Amino acid sequence: SRALRAVFDSVRPQWRYKSSFEMSEVSVAVFAGGRSLRFGSPKINAKVNGREFGEIIFNTLKSSQFENVFLVGGEPSDALRWGVEYLDDEFPDSGPLGALVTAMRMTQSKKLLILPCDVPFIDVQTLETLMSINADFDVRVANTDSPQWLCSTWRLEVKDFLENEFARGQRAIHQICGLLKTEFVQVSNDSLRNINLITDLD
Repeated sequence: SRALRAVFDSVRPQWRYKSSFEMSEVSVAVFAGGRSLRFGSPKINAKVNGREFGEIIFNTLKSSQFENVFLVGGEPSDALRWGVEYLDDEFPDSGPLGALVTAMRMTQSKKLLILPCDVPFIDVQTLETLMSINADFDVRVANTDSPQWLCSTWRLEVKDFLENEFARGQRAIHQICGLLKTEFVQVSNDSLRNINLITDLD
């Protein structure tokens, strides 16, 4: 196994415009999530100011000029409405690691940025900060007041490692990160404000 290397970057890197070439190096997978028992309905279809979470997130991704964007799990009709590719989650009862393995199997880009479906306030600057993995690391994880494991970017080179760990029964992304060279980058709390309950929208 690989030694854990965790680096907290307390200073947000200076934002700059990313070229279309840089964006094509990164695919983006948004995880529709499980049954949303605490929320009571699919979170990706919850609304802020009359707009669904999924619509907001994918519009922000398009504004960032990402060329390869996927919805993993959920409803194919949602992906069609939002103009993105749909990936059927191959492991729907295996949590976000199953969705990550599904997306890794399909992407052709050098890096894969993953997002949960309950971050409708994510902004372009946060996305661009998150996608830039330093050369010595395998994974870059967003950090607010705690690590946001599902807001992270992964090098495609770790696909076989992920597949092997998944086959061995591993299901926790944070434990996977502990086995890889993982860096943490500080981002705005507001941009990654999680929506776990209906009352979180108040």
